[in-house]
Amino acid sequence: MTLVLQHRSFQRAAVHFGRCHLPPRRCAPFTQRFWQLAHARTSTKPFAGVARTSAPCGQGWLDLRSEGGLRHSFLEWGADDQRPLVLFLHANSLCAGVWGPVVQRLSQQIHAVACDLRAHGDTDAPPLVASNYAWDEFGRDFLRLIHGVTAKYGRAPTACITHSFAGDCAMMALANQSSERSVPRMILLDPVLADAEGASTGAQRLAKGTRKVGVREADGFESAEDVGESLEKLLRASLAKGSLHPEAKAAFAKFGSRCDSGGRWRLKCNRDNEAEVYANRVALADFLRERQVDADVQLVFSSKRRAKPEDQDSAFKRDYQEAASVVARCRKGSAVHVLEGVGHFLVLEDPESVAKAIDSLL
Repeated sequence: MTLVLQHRSFQRAAVHFGRCHLPPRRCAPFTQRFWQLAHARTSTKPFAGVARTSAPCGQGWLDLRSEGGLRHSFLEWGADDQRPLVLFLHANSLCAGVWGPVVQRLSQQIHAVACDLRAHGDTDAPPLVASNYAWDEFGRDFLRLIHGVTAKYGRAPTACITHSFAGDCAMMALANQSSERSVPRMILLDPVLADAEGASTGAQRLAKGTRKVGVREADGFESAEDVGESLEKLLRASLAKGSLHPEAKAAFAKFGSRCDSGGRWRLKCNRDNEAEVYANRVALADFLRERQVDADVQLVFSSKRRAKPEDQDSAFKRDYQEAASVVARCRKGSAVHVLEGVGHFLVLEDPESVAKAIDSLL
């Protein structure tokens, strides 16, 4: 199938992408519906009878040490065994709490469970050696979390929603796995989609830069508000809108940082641990080249790519090819969906559009 990609005011060359939905202006009915939902100007409704608040209704621990894993902290919203159970996994350096502004904007009533990944939030942080922060180890954590959530609630998640590298790691784990710990539907919000260069030289460059940020932040922050402002400043170049949503900044500060005994605020995810995750980056499309993923995978692709303004066109085309290669290794019906007006940190940037996209894909 030949697709003509359109992005802002310019057109891209036609390329063959296999099983992918057309980008917005030339789209099949389902994708057009998704696009309209994601960009409607009317606001979505929160859960019936529940005031709009990002505060979770519960929190706890999943102790997976008996399976070779760690103790993972989790938050939950809308706890009800009559609602679909949906698992949420965050991006590197973030935390489970950042899903709050998205979850409370969903029009569908779900039981949302968001887990802190290893070395993030309140989850255990293993010793800083490469093997503990390898992406296939995060993938094994994903399978253990599916099992742990299933055991806790007596039912398996009907879907898993990931952001950034959490999606890449989950896909690695699902490749050639039996359906015992699989998830019927995966919704990947802008996975990393690194190519060979991005998984080698680019990964090391990003890790080095992250360690330098850690040195600058060694004295901590004066307040929780400063934590959120610092995050926005750090990510600004990757944002389509130029700023983070206020509720997202507040959620990150609340659940992703802590106040030490001296009154200074510290990030729960150590920058050295974050850097090690970057250093272990994997080129997902290459990894899946000879493998299959037995799951329905809906990949939400942010329109703004992590590249300089003058390189956006080529970066979009390159990353879209990687995305297409990934879904081509998944169950029939898997697709790529372009979401305009957001960058890689879409969960923090535009919870409203993300919620509408999720609603249309669940």
